[in-house]
Amino acid sequence: MQSKVSQNNHSKGWVLGILGILTLSPDTLIIRLVDSDPWTFIAWRGAFMAIGMVFILSLSYRSKVLSKFFSIGWLGCLIAIIFSINNVFFQLSVQTTAVANTLVIVATSPLFAAVMSVLFLKERVKTRTWLVILISVIGVGFVFTGKLESGDLFGNFAALLVAIGMGAHFVLVRLARPTDMAPAVAIASVLTCLMGLSMAPDLYLSPPQFGYLALLGLILLPVSFIFLTRAPIYITAPEVSLILLLETIIGPFWVWMIIREEPPLATLIGGSLIIITLILHAILSLKDFKQG
Repeated sequence: MQSKVSQNNHSKGWVLGILGILTLSPDTLIIRLVDSDPWTFIAWRGAFMAIGMVFILSLSYRSKVLSKFFSIGWLGCLIAIIFSINNVFFQLSVQTTAVANTLVIVATSPLFAAVMSVLFLKERVKTRTWLVILISVIGVGFVFTGKLESGDLFGNFAALLVAIGMGAHFVLVRLARPTDMAPAVAIASVLTCLMGLSMAPDLYLSPPQFGYLALLGLILLPVSFIFLTRAPIYITAPEVSLILLLETIIGPFWVWMIIREEPPLATLIGGSLIIITLILHAILSLKDFKQG
């Protein structure tokens, strides 16, 4: 009976993670469509996301929503700070180094999540998971073969901090279980908005830009991070980080569908490697639970 519950929980974690990344995947396309000053983008995205998160949490918890914000404790405050800093450093990395550099470096987050899971959660990371992480990182690297540039040292370092921060975020959410840390993401959105406001030259957006950012901030980001924040309750932080790698593959397809920017062959090959590896990992994990 316990094995059946564990199997169901593990499946639920994977479903939440995949739903989260599918909802998040158009963000690269929307960034391309908005094409605004990065700090202006950060300010509006943070503002819209804060509104969207509070709205969804209010629907979920109704009169208890305020108590949910107070229940996150110091771990929730730490998660909010890390999440908001990650948002800013990601934007700065994209701004100061090659985009390929940023994405490849950020794709190492499962490695940091696995190491932190061992150190702080005392969770045993299976050899198979380490192998999947390695293959997935190779797959992401293959996607950007021939596109890597030396870039700016600060931009590369900022991307490395984002990778570490992403790993830490999912480890802390798992450490805080069963407490829902979605309110921490709402607080992080407010912090992100304030940092954007402090640096943005102006807040002007054209009507189409405003509409795209509203779609991203009010709907896509809140819904995706509700899913992604709850996934680590049921699966390990390295597994959630691995699911995030799907965005590197799905994002370019959104761009291809809307803007007609065709993905190169390397993207198709590397993406196929990642997707097949993750599917096999999920199937084998479910078999382990059934046998257990």
